[in-house]
Amino acid sequence: MRHKGKKSFEFITRFGNLSLQGTYYHCKCSNSKSVNVLVAAGRKFSFAADELVLRHTASNSYKQASIYLRKDFKIHISDESLRSRISAVSGQIRQNRNSAENAHGWDEIADKKLYGYVDGVLLNIRKEGWKECKLLRYEDEHGKKISHRGLLGSIHDFGPLVRREAINIGASKSEEIVFLMDGAEGFHNHIKKNLPLARQIVDYWHVCQHISECATELHPEDIKKSDKWRKKYCHMLRESGPSRLLGSLRISKSRSKSASKVESLSRLINFLARRIDRINYPMLLELGYRVDSGPIESSCKNVVQRRMKGVGMRWSRKGGSAMLEVRCALYSDIWEDVVKKCA
Repeated sequence: MRHKGKKSFEFITRFGNLSLQGTYYHCKCSNSKSVNVLVAAGRKFSFAADELVLRHTASNSYKQASIYLRKDFKIHISDESLRSRISAVSGQIRQNRNSAENAHGWDEIADKKLYGYVDGVLLNIRKEGWKECKLLRYEDEHGKKISHRGLLGSIHDFGPLVRREAINIGASKSEEIVFLMDGAEGFHNHIKKNLPLARQIVDYWHVCQHISECATELHPEDIKKSDKWRKKYCHMLRESGPSRLLGSLRISKSRSKSASKVESLSRLINFLARRIDRINYPMLLELGYRVDSGPIESSCKNVVQRRMKGVGMRWSRKGGSAMLEVRCALYSDIWEDVVKKCA
């Protein structure tokens, strides 16, 4: 015998929370479906409301997002519900972006350079202290297409993530993959392992920072001499290349009589010598390569720091990973597509 009934549920839209009712038929025979399948239960989001909720929560604190949604769009949802929504959606986003079936190929990179950037940002994790969040940015040669991925975890998992995202955006169609980094050996080794054909370049300004530190140690009490020394060798590196710079530094080291100065020069020489194949800036500039990692510095600020490094802000590892996943999708060119698949 079939039973007829009604079940109500709440539907969240841009016009506020609507209470709707649905009719269902149910019987005890084995062919009938459960009430939960016949009639939706619980709170559901329209696509427009879901996009608004996620974007506001990813851009503001949970409490502030709840206030803005209520005042601006009449969407009544608590900050705890927003936290739960971010946690649920982040898992769907991660699964979709890691799946080869949801690859988002870029036609713009065909026979052109694909630039990749990686860097680390420290986040305050509860019961663990400051932990490094690894951030990846891919963009086409003209910066029109951008993709971000982030990981709050081991660098051993970050390398495969970099490779997977390269495959999903169709990196094989590009002329060459070029990575710009700060010279950290951990990133260098794992990128080389997962993308062995990619060209790696150490950011020019990070190398200049090491030269500047050495200049300060050589002339701690004379700012003018320190500044003159720094400018001389930074210019030499950019215009004449690392071989001439290393030769000049080794001559200075052999003539120095101070143990502390010899140690400072040795440290700089070792840093440059281990990366000599990645800092040949005259050749790189002549071939039309970028030599600065400004885009990833911007991404670290906009994607991670603006939302996740507020004053006194701390995250659980699960909550931080969830927010990072949503923020990376928000600042990529696949945001609307991602929200549609998660609604």
